[in-house]
Amino acid sequence: MVGIDDVVRAWSLTGTPATQDRLNSYARALVAARPLGAYRPLDDDQEDLAILALYRVDRPHATMADLHQVPPLALSSYHQMLHDLASEGFGPLKRVPGVLAP
Repeated sequence: MVGIDDVVRAWSLTGTPATQDRLNSYARALVAARPLGAYRPLDDDQEDLAILALYRVDRPHATMADLHQVPPLALSSYHQMLHDLASEGFGPLKRVPGVLAP
């Protein structure tokens, strides 16, 4: 399993434009919602859940329906964060039952 410090370090190495505190918040949200480990491709639903976990750092009460109303360009930074993790060999594993239910 990959921990919060590993995620923050990966994002820092890839140049994710956020403060360390903000990266820590994103990492905590992602790790709390979905365990992280070695990279593997995500299906659309899995990616949506990972994006929602990150999005909720900025919009805590967001739902999946809210996420689907957001223009794709507005979500690009969250997609990039997942891509940056993947480039370092990390990614969400499986959905944790009861967490981030749409």
